[in-house]
Amino acid sequence: MPSVEPAGTALFLKRWLRRPFATGAVVPSGRPLAEAMAATTRAAIDGRPGHVIELGAGTGGVTKALLAAGIAADRLILVERDPEFATFLRRHFNGPRILEGDAARLPRLLADHGIAPIAAVVSSLPLLSLPTDVVNGIVAGAFEALPRGAALVQFTYGPKPPIPRALRERLHLDGAHGKRIWRNVPPAVVWTFTRPAA
Repeated sequence: MPSVEPAGTALFLKRWLRRPFATGAVVPSGRPLAEAMAATTRAAIDGRPGHVIELGAGTGGVTKALLAAGIAADRLILVERDPEFATFLRRHFNGPRILEGDAARLPRLLADHGIAPIAAVVSSLPLLSLPTDVVNGIVAGAFEALPRGAALVQFTYGPKPPIPRALRERLHLDGAHGKRIWRNVPPAVVWTFTRPAA
């Protein structure tokens, strides 16, 4: 697989300049953060069958780390709303399936493509900078698609959980986080959210 970093960074910056709040960061996730996301996801799916859904795949930094962590390419479903990012992903990743669509409508998107079951959802979407109704749609949709006990892995740059308390309480979510990744720019924390089995 060719290196995606230089071209990916340039595309990411271009898309950020056009839509900063939708893109969320000036550059893609750094390698330490992408590796932490992948390790957390790998642990979350241990022994659990099904697809791993990546929301906001962007230029594939986390995708590359997921593959390097041993998650089979045919298990990966990349969801990307931005057409330029989706085209970039198709050019650089042959194995994962790429769906161009809105993560806020995830259950419908997966159903339309016959994708089931789901083992985990890993998200690089900038939840803290998105409108409340969009965040509600993304998170509620992820947990509608996930079986109970399965995880949503999400990072944040902020000091608080990336899913608001009211939404966590409404969906009965448990959250846990790893250590702050100081080598990322800016420093980030990976969170894991689950809805306990009934």
